[in-house]
Amino acid sequence: MSAETILLVDDEPAFLRLAAAWLERQGHRVVTAIDGAAAHEAFTHARPDLVVLDLVMPPERTPEAGLALVPAFAAAPVVVLTAHADHELALKAVAAGAWDFLAKPVEPDLLRFVVARALAKRKLERELAQLRANTGDECIFGSSPAILRLKEMVRRVAPADLPVVVLGPSGTGKELVAQALHATSPRRAGPFIAVHCGAIPAELLESELFGHLKGSFTGAHQDRQGLVAAARGGTLFLDEVGEMPPAMQVKLLRFLQEGTFSPVGGREPQTADVRVVSATHRDLEAMVVEGGFREDLFYRLKGIVLRTPALAERREDIAPLAARFLAEAAKSRGLRFAPEALAWLAGQHWPGNVRELKAVVHSAAALLDPDGSGTITPADLAFARSGDPMPPEPMAATNLADAVSDLERRLITAALAATGNNHSAASRRLGVSRVGLLKMMSRLGLR
Repeated sequence: MSAETILLVDDEPAFLRLAAAWLERQGHRVVTAIDGAAAHEAFTHARPDLVVLDLVMPPERTPEAGLALVPAFAAAPVVVLTAHADHELALKAVAAGAWDFLAKPVEPDLLRFVVARALAKRKLERELAQLRANTGDECIFGSSPAILRLKEMVRRVAPADLPVVVLGPSGTGKELVAQALHATSPRRAGPFIAVHCGAIPAELLESELFGHLKGSFTGAHQDRQGLVAAARGGTLFLDEVGEMPPAMQVKLLRFLQEGTFSPVGGREPQTADVRVVSATHRDLEAMVVEGGFREDLFYRLKGIVLRTPALAERREDIAPLAARFLAEAAKSRGLRFAPEALAWLAGQHWPGNVRELKAVVHSAAALLDPDGSGTITPADLAFARSGDPMPPEPMAATNLADAVSDLERRLITAALAATGNNHSAASRRLGVSRVGLLKMMSRLGLR
């Protein structure tokens, strides 16, 4: 027997009792509501797999009010109920996002059939989301200790419906961490909406986040939904939240505290059930001390703090990352790195972190002679460093054994990246046996 939760919304108690009984006999859990307000509350707490919604209910008893409810339940399939003569209304509801519609009076067999189809759709969506979640780990690429710790934190944090702040230098993949949090969370079937707070002019940021009504300012020729509303049932990612102007910080704080917001030019508060993930390369705590960021907003945002490591903290990942970026850039050209080129990349400073490494690899692929061997050598990467070559970064090793281990790790990582992680081919490149390579990898903590 299935255990899906269905939310029935109708102002007729007799229909609620009958329909609930029909569906419960099919093994479903049924939650009921008699008006829009009760439906919102039930939807928030029960998180149903399906909503069956009557479009004409108190207090308004207007089709428009019922249609307005459909997008609010977008995180689940919605089946709307209409009168026989309301075929046009039913089509409007489908256009607004409803999955299907039923005409009243509803026949039990037809209700069960439509519900089964809608739940089957829901199941397929979840299976697809699970497939994406299984590859969500790929959002955060790498196997260095720093990245493995970050992946483990994401795995533990994602199911908790708490706000998250992702801190780290520019170019370290903070948005990818936010995407991984979304892809492995219960909200993964909902939207992931990203907004760069520093890229939008201060006077437009409120409209971008909360929307606006027609005529609320010059150029507002029609009502426009904001990104907060678009993220209902999913994740809202606020990139570079440290760039948000003070006046906007106040309005964001109100939304986080009360769960309500008003579009520009509007007075009627709206609600949006979203998980907020924010990110910045700036030191928010220092900004709070200096008065550049509201302390109360900071504590609202920082339910959990994750930190993305700089590329210098995960040098073991440089060669595999470079090989991956080259595969993206080369497409069908079959380009590859010479082991010395990968070792050269691994030894460089990367102040722009992963973003800079990706740009260099894509540029090298574009500049490589198409009639050549298809192998990128250190000479092909010379454009990446102007002037005198940058001195190699000092090794962290403090004794000979550590220095040897560090060199072994770099050479093995480069060989694996150059051979697509083929252990046999990598062992031949290194002049060791495959078993010997695996033992060395185990000793060095390489995967």
